[in-house]
Amino acid sequence: MSLKMIVPFLAVILAVDSAGPVGGPVGGPVGGVGGPAGGVVDAKMDEGARNALQFAVAEYNRQSNDAFVYRVSKVIKVQTQVVSGMNYFFTVIMARTGCRKGAVGNLCVIHLAPKQVTRCKITVWSQPWLNSMKVTEYTCM
Repeated sequence: MSLKMIVPFLAVILAVDSAGPVGGPVGGPVGGVGGPAGGVVDAKMDEGARNALQFAVAEYNRQSNDAFVYRVSKVIKVQTQVVSGMNYFFTVIMARTGCRKGAVGNLCVIHLAPKQVTRCKITVWSQPWLNSMKVTEYTCM
């Protein structure tokens, strides 16, 4: 075989090999977060995540029939997924405060030993360019 045929052949082999397995993840780091594009990745509690969690807690309290306000006492896990916007996946511990709804101020604190604690998985879909947030899942146990 001549060198003119071997070089293009090797280039094709290397290109195919570097593409990865068929059906494997595609893309690379998204927004510096890492992981495949569209995949769920562990995240830090940045400003976007804080805003999404604050929105979710307000919705939780608005929809709850309880006379008292719940707050997040512990964030267990935060994950994100790039979609047409951003999905935020939270696993949190929600605790009942001593503050009644309607009389809530910034001084509404969680007691050291709350009597009612709930573990929740919450998903929030955010599209900041549309000024839109929506809670798409609440699962509390």
